[in-house]
Amino acid sequence: MALPKFTYHGLLPEGVHDCELSDLQERMVTNPQREVLWQRLQAFIEWARSTEQFSCAYIDGGFITDKIFPEDIDVILQTRASYGPDAFIAMEPFFAEGMDAIFAKYSVHLHFWCEGFPGGVADFRRFFQYLRPQDAAPRGLKEGAKKGIVRIPL
Repeated sequence: MALPKFTYHGLLPEGVHDCELSDLQERMVTNPQREVLWQRLQAFIEWARSTEQFSCAYIDGGFITDKIFPEDIDVILQTRASYGPDAFIAMEPFFAEGMDAIFAKYSVHLHFWCEGFPGGVADFRRFFQYLRPQDAAPRGLKEGAKKGIVRIPL
């Protein structure tokens, strides 16, 4: 499924947009810096897929905007297992690698989600759809404006 066009403000329309990894590449790799980020993201996604523990990855950050030179990519991996020991086992290799090491190697800020997380735990899938004040104002939007994110099946 093709991604929708950017809004006037350079963002995907509000909501979760499903696509394949190849669709994301076709749409977002528009210059050499984005190509580097793409290669890193692709390697990261292959690592996540190889574990067979995740159903999908949600992609956010400057990479899925019209920003010419994005610096990183936000990724949420959703476990196949519901909240509990199996979900934590799926996440363990990534924590063992270390979030700083993952960022250094893949330019990815990594988060996780699993169904059944107890109340009070932030659902980053929703959180990432809101613009922070420092991101909204330069685009002529108000704090709390919503944007789209991308979901890729794993």
